[in-house]
Amino acid sequence: MTYNIPEAIKAQEQFCDKNEYPRFAPDNGICWDCHQNIYSENGRTRYGKKTHGISAESAGNHLITGCPFCGRSYCD
Repeated sequence: MTYNIPEAIKAQEQFCDKNEYPRFAPDNGICWDCHQNIYSENGRTRYGKKTHGISAESAGNHLITGCPFCGRSYCD
């Protein structure tokens, strides 16, 4: 998996445009709740557990609706 922030942002934009989906993910990738970049390879949950963010491949194939670290929904 590739964790490249600019590439993942572009992949999500292209995925949404191609499928005519709304863009829920933050434009710069920074979660407005936990302030981590959702496209970073490494991050931490609210409980301090290490976890991975969203890869460029995943961003290009799935609609992002929330933060992989804190679980904040971007749909509401």
